[in-house]
Amino acid sequence: MDVQLAKVFGAEAAHTNEKGLHGHSYRITVIAEGVVDAAFGWLVDYADIKRAFRPLLDQLDHHHLNDIEAMGNARLGDVQRWITERLGPALPCFKAVHVAIAGDCAFRPVVLLREPGLDLPARLRFTFEAAQSLPHLAEGHPCRRLHGHTYRIEIGAADPARLIEPARQIYNTLDHTYLNHTPGLEAATSERLCQWIWNRLAGEAQGVEAVIVQETETARCIYHGE
Repeated sequence: MDVQLAKVFGAEAAHTNEKGLHGHSYRITVIAEGVVDAAFGWLVDYADIKRAFRPLLDQLDHHHLNDIEAMGNARLGDVQRWITERLGPALPCFKAVHVAIAGDCAFRPVVLLREPGLDLPARLRFTFEAAQSLPHLAEGHPCRRLHGHTYRIEIGAADPARLIEPARQIYNTLDHTYLNHTPGLEAATSERLCQWIWNRLAGEAQGVEAVIVQETETARCIYHGE
């Protein structure tokens, strides 16, 4: 019985290209292929895939990709090649790897419905790509290093569609930048970014009720104002 298995990893990293220094949340899918072991009923333990990939993930996550030896220009194809060359020898059933950016890489606002169970109003959602570091943290903390995120922003309001143009201005200010160079975001935690966006919208008449900043698939900050 031949099968393929897919194990998905996330990496938060910065890189530099012709658009300058910025960052992304990367979704890395490792694909294994082969014959199912009759005794165990599986091709390979997912833990073995994780163990084989961990040394590579430690070099990618919360780092500046251009600084990694042999990474080249740190484009998606370069990251994919770099992983393939190193993971193949470490994982005998390795088939391929696919590297993608978690965000839209463009201003594509979407209106989300109200979620009463989470006490969230209707929201306008968009993403932007940026690099950052938190220099006030202790040496050794991963967020002190130069890294990046695909930031997922949600702005709650009674009529979120009316926030499209103010949101576009925020996107144009922050997308493909190094946040530390933006006044007020020299140490851009999710909490500070929420407040920064809220303050940018304070003069709008659309009745903003919440700002949500999500840096990764599993963590977000919700701010309802002072």
